[in-house]
Amino acid sequence: MTTTLVLHAQRFPESRCDSPAVLAADSNRLSLWTDMSGFFKNNEYFSPVADGQTYPCISLLPALTYQASGRFRAQAGFYAVKFSGKNDFSHLQPFLRLQYAVAPALQMTLGNLYGGANHRLIEPLYGWERHYVAAPESGLQFVLHDERRFADIWVDWQHYIERGDAAPEALTFGISTCRQLTPPESKFLLKLPLQLLIHHQGGQIDTSDEPMIVLGNFAAGVCSQWQTGWKRLQSVGCDIYATGYYDRYPNEERRPFRQGWGVYPVLHIEVAPFLCTAGYWHGERFYAFQGEALFGSFNVHDPSQQMPVRDLITFKLMFDKEVYQGISVGAQVETYSDLHRGKTDYSFGVHIRCNRQFVLKQL
Repeated sequence: MTTTLVLHAQRFPESRCDSPAVLAADSNRLSLWTDMSGFFKNNEYFSPVADGQTYPCISLLPALTYQASGRFRAQAGFYAVKFSGKNDFSHLQPFLRLQYAVAPALQMTLGNLYGGANHRLIEPLYGWERHYVAAPESGLQFVLHDERRFADIWVDWQHYIERGDAAPEALTFGISTCRQLTPPESKFLLKLPLQLLIHHQGGQIDTSDEPMIVLGNFAAGVCSQWQTGWKRLQSVGCDIYATGYYDRYPNEERRPFRQGWGVYPVLHIEVAPFLCTAGYWHGERFYAFQGEALFGSFNVHDPSQQMPVRDLITFKLMFDKEVYQGISVGAQVETYSDLHRGKTDYSFGVHIRCNRQFVLKQL
């Protein structure tokens, strides 16, 4: 699977993602992995279903990495997120990861996962600022990745409980796949993505009186892309997604709709190092528990604020460039024009990432 496939199918630049591959060249090494990102995003949202917010933050992840062979890797460190204007850390917790290459293209991970943008979920299912501000995912993950297939299956265990605990357990199960139908060397790429998210909250051994929660989202579509081979205009294409929402135990005070759906066709053009997209979103009674709030039909902080039918014109302009090995900079502008309100919400932001590994000792 090519880098272009990853970029266009899921809207995240490759520089924000990590490869889970365990390389034989790194065998018998003790290394220091450092991942530091500066992130600023200003959401100027005035919609009844979404609140505006600004995210000025720095995230830091240093970890000692020991790779015993071309199939096993262990990492231990800590993860921290610091918002400008706050004296303490929003997240400060251990980072632990064990990884085993079941096959050359299949990786199993226990502990902290390759989460966030690495799942390559579309924006209605996953708001991309969560990649920087949400707590690291932890649990079990399998990733299959070769020239024509991508499959990511994971369980993010968000709250572990023991007998008698006052709060219920919480977890999210996810599947994200993409199958390329055309040969890897073809200039025309045709892909079939499928994505599923299920959130569960509840348990049998806690003492909580909170109601059980089981809700989910899915997305399926067809993605096409023509790789021009030209120096500047690198590719053009069109993606079409159908999405769904289902809530087994709706709660009118929190989630007023039991089920909903949406369609999302998107045109994209890449003029390196820029990516431009234009899309149309039609949704009815739709909600995604990790999605961009503007695609939803109610405000999660005030469910009485509802817009059951949504029609949006989206436009995005993104810049992303690796300026040095492991160091990338980027910026983006995004607009969401509400056809019912006749108003446009927008956001803009920048980011810098330094993702490097330093060999401490060849064992």
